[in-house]
Amino acid sequence: MKKFLVMLLAVLMLTSLLAGCANNSDTPEDTTKAEEQSNVLDNLNVPDITYGGKEFMFLTRDAAEWTTVDIYAEEINDDPINSAVYRRNDMIQSKYDFKILETQVTDPLASVEKDVKGGAGEFDAIVQKLGSCATIATKNYLHNLRDVPYLDFDQTWWDQKALEGLSIGNKVYFATGDLLTSDNDGTFIVMFNKTIAENNGLEDIYELVNNKEWTFQKMYEMASVAVKDLNGNGKLEHDQDVLGTAITTNSGYCMMYAAGIVITAKNENDVPEYVLDVERAVDAIPLSYSIIGDDKMALSMNTVGGNTNVVENGKTCFGNGHALFFQECMQCVIRLRSYDVEFGVVPFPMFNEAQGEYYAHMNEVGGMVSIPTSVVGEELEQIGAVVETMAAYSVDTLTPAYYDISLISKSTRDEESRPMIELILANRIYDLGYVFDTSWGNYVYNIANKFMDGKTNVASTKPNNFKKQMGKTLDKFEIDN
Repeated sequence: MKKFLVMLLAVLMLTSLLAGCANNSDTPEDTTKAEEQSNVLDNLNVPDITYGGKEFMFLTRDAAEWTTVDIYAEEINDDPINSAVYRRNDMIQSKYDFKILETQVTDPLASVEKDVKGGAGEFDAIVQKLGSCATIATKNYLHNLRDVPYLDFDQTWWDQKALEGLSIGNKVYFATGDLLTSDNDGTFIVMFNKTIAENNGLEDIYELVNNKEWTFQKMYEMASVAVKDLNGNGKLEHDQDVLGTAITTNSGYCMMYAAGIVITAKNENDVPEYVLDVERAVDAIPLSYSIIGDDKMALSMNTVGGNTNVVENGKTCFGNGHALFFQECMQCVIRLRSYDVEFGVVPFPMFNEAQGEYYAHMNEVGGMVSIPTSVVGEELEQIGAVVETMAAYSVDTLTPAYYDISLISKSTRDEESRPMIELILANRIYDLGYVFDTSWGNYVYNIANKFMDGKTNVASTKPNNFKKQMGKTLDKFEIDN
């Protein structure tokens, strides 16, 4: 009976969707969009065979709000992401006769290590945060995805910036794209309070972005105007006054990468090298500090009494209308549903107009897919085809749900934010120095902190150990450096 009701609901949803398409059939834009969507699967090149009910097990995350939601769904419910995952999986499981399952764990390294060393082959694919995937890869527990049959990284459903930035020696151990939404959730954005902006007569921030005039200086000027000591006690309080910028502990990374400053870049052999532009960092740090570090401007760590309170107080501060700007990950847009605040979403500003491009930072908590080396032979071919199919079918199911229903309609309630979000996701920086930072001596962490504390002594933070540890990691991948 339960299965019948689920199927009935799916049919009703499909009928409603088709009716909606019919009602708008005279709109050229909608017709073009429908044609584009119908053509997506024309590029899917996997065997047109059935798998006899075979089960494919994904090892996914059990991590509070970062628990994996984009791989498996037991049934349709009122959550648009869950329902999109269910519809995607139902279509491909019905067509190819296999089942997608998941095992959620809090410690993926231990599970993968046991599976690979023990030869159990329990897991066919892994979906975990970027930081965990990097650690697992250094243990040589992951396949080079470029060698996995049927994974076609030339297709648009794979994030090309991630493939370019995260490959090592032309090998790809983890990837993302339309298959997942947690990588989007882990990408940092700037939210702005539309009421505070209007009340202070501020310029149209969307227009500034579009005109390539959205810079550190502009953000500083706007934040300066917005700051108000409402209770008149001579100090800024996140729940009493109006702050320029509410921040998190990741704001230093975000401002550094927004300024186009990276720690590593690839050489002609696709091998990372240390490339920090010390002079540019020294120039950018003072203005960054004035926005996110100065207690007179921002909700800093000192203001709220320690790292453990920053995220929560930043959310309540912005949600209750006590900050013009809020720097947080995209997932926080969803977390703000319970607050009655009208806000928009824009990218982090450029350091200056000469930069010419906006850059976004994806936190290591963002999701990636990989395949353990315990999967071999015919099973490797099969999981390659399954993952490729899931990614392709996600283009018209999971991705629209993320944009149109979950993020835009229910959360920001601001259609102008949609092109901003698309711009942000299209311009993410993937720096291997950041990805492997805990293994490479926390050098990137130390540099990013300077964007929050205003210290310009970048040159005094020597990269010797960073380079040494990077070399050791490259050795593990058997890459000359």
